[in-house]
Amino acid sequence: MKALSYLVITQFKNRLLALKKKPALMVLYLFITIMLLFVIVVSVAFDEQETQLNYADERIVFLILGGIGLLFLGLYVTTGLSTGSTLFTMSDVVLLFVAPISSKKILFYGILNTIGKSILASLFILFQIGNLKSSFGYGFTEIMALFLIYLVAVIFGQLLSIATYIFSNGNPGRKKIVQTILYLGAAVLLFYLVASQQSRQIGFMEAVFQMVDSRWFGFIPMGGWMVLFFKGIIRGAVFDVLISIALFVVFMVLFITFLTSGTADYYEDVLLSTEITQQRLVASKEGRRYQLNRTKKIKVNENEQEIKGKGATALIYKNILEMKRKSRFLYIDSYTVIACIAAGIAGYNIKGKVAGAYGALAMLLYMQFFLTMFGSLRFELSKPYIFLIPEKSMKKVVAASATSLIKPCVDGAAIFLVFAIAGGCDPFTAIFMALAYSACGILYVGLTILYQRFLGGQPNIIAKAFVGIGLFFIVMVPSIISSVAAAVLLPEALLFLCTLPFTICCIVFTVLIFLACGNMLDKIECASK
Repeated sequence: MKALSYLVITQFKNRLLALKKKPALMVLYLFITIMLLFVIVVSVAFDEQETQLNYADERIVFLILGGIGLLFLGLYVTTGLSTGSTLFTMSDVVLLFVAPISSKKILFYGILNTIGKSILASLFILFQIGNLKSSFGYGFTEIMALFLIYLVAVIFGQLLSIATYIFSNGNPGRKKIVQTILYLGAAVLLFYLVASQQSRQIGFMEAVFQMVDSRWFGFIPMGGWMVLFFKGIIRGAVFDVLISIALFVVFMVLFITFLTSGTADYYEDVLLSTEITQQRLVASKEGRRYQLNRTKKIKVNENEQEIKGKGATALIYKNILEMKRKSRFLYIDSYTVIACIAAGIAGYNIKGKVAGAYGALAMLLYMQFFLTMFGSLRFELSKPYIFLIPEKSMKKVVAASATSLIKPCVDGAAIFLVFAIAGGCDPFTAIFMALAYSACGILYVGLTILYQRFLGGQPNIIAKAFVGIGLFFIVMVPSIISSVAAAVLLPEALLFLCTLPFTICCIVFTVLIFLACGNMLDKIECASK
């Protein structure tokens, strides 16, 4: 245990010493810490003050918690049936798996590492104190409860995935048993929802809310346990909190006992999942898609796989073919489906409230930023073949960006069509919100090109982050201010036009970015990684 303690302490000291060589990273950490402390202090200071009485239905939080828990359950079990999960990195494997140290101690070290990483990944919950306080009246205690239960669920899921992999690896019969249990559980929940809706003559969402608030739902693994814990905290039911903690702890102890038992050697199984995780990380950094070796023979239709066009237009057909490989329906992927479902749920609950509708738009734009900025376009602009095409740089940049420019338009039309049908807003507002979503997505594509033009050759990631945030605010602030001004000046009958200035500004800025950065491929050093 002394060796593991020395390793943990040394790693922590090295990270602190590395900050001396990276002052920008230190500034970033200090900024995040100060903002986090500010949010916490403000929340504690306002906890004692009188607040409004008309809060949103707290069952919405139960639904989110239960949905996240059930999603984690399905994802971790599915991962366990295929590749498993891991608590280690490749450096841990090289140092520890060959060392004369007890496997139980090494597993404990992996759990501690996962706890540390999960704490950092869960900090985003603390920044939602203001939203949860204004919408549900929750304070610091409830936020810490959400933080804690999310952390426990992540650690539990990692152990569940490893245990599932060890239990089912190389045994098709056991895999079928696990899959059958998973599918039967989902079918039972769906059947209960439909039966409850029909028998009580209530809406589907009301049936969902009643289900997640029911007593029996609290005993469903992960999702129900998370809801049971949080309900116990906010309602003062200590027994429910203890039951939830006991369920998590008992099963985690069982998983650890199974992993360290004489019949289950987790080293070999964890090694495979660690290698896969490392290969996926490397592929992501290089802009490649990582796929496991397929045993199933894939039939290729040569006519459908032919890349048409010539010159820069061949890039458009190439990107279209890549999209077809990812999804059967062109421009419709898993994000589109999930966003439409979320928009339908939000629209049903918002029921035409203007503030709620524009809040949903803001959340979608926030998610769209990361999906676009971390998409494939930034790698596409640095591939060797794009420099070999004998066309003007501007034409190649536009061709490489064509599918990325069309995607937000399709998503916006689908998402806000569902949003309007669900009753979130009127048709005119939905049209202009879809235009704003599409224009902002197009602007994000332009920002990707702008970042690649000015930061593509910058090796310092922190410098990239700060400069990128600065460019983002320079472009977005005028667009947002123009829409806010329009919302103030326009009469209530024309309020649906308030996003039009935002849309126009986004399109104008995008055109300017393409004109300014269209020659980026003529300067190879600007597009290099």
